[in-house]
Amino acid sequence: MKANPKTVVLYLGMIGFIVLSFAAISSYGTTNLRAPQAIDGRYILAGPLVDRCFAEPPLLVVGQSGSYLGADIVPADAKKNLLTRALKGNGLLHGQIDGGRMRLEGKAALGTCKAPQTLALEGAVTDGLLQGEIRLAGQASSLTGQRKSE
Repeated sequence: MKANPKTVVLYLGMIGFIVLSFAAISSYGTTNLRAPQAIDGRYILAGPLVDRCFAEPPLLVVGQSGSYLGADIVPADAKKNLLTRALKGNGLLHGQIDGGRMRLEGKAALGTCKAPQTLALEGAVTDGLLQGEIRLAGQASSLTGQRKSE
């Protein structure tokens, strides 16, 4: 059986195209695609708006999947199911991390402030310290949070 020269050239061309395509895609991925900063975990919050709804500093529990976030603000003595719900991304607040800043929004009933209120949280985490702003029912305030070791 003799190989047809046109068929050999076709197959070699296809193999070359695949190798070049793979090299180009790999090069693009290594230079342009970066995973976002890992910020999942628990943070002890402090700030005027948060302090008025909780007797003691609450926890911001953040679950992360890539750039997508699910979070909840819970009492410091929260049961394990509340912590697990937020860490799995099923919290009451949802958002993304973009350019090192996280943005979370949702409706939540916080501590003694029983009525669900629109809540937005924006901030950045650097070396385990969250610094940002919280907006609760139209009021804005600064917010800080220290990462709690597991």
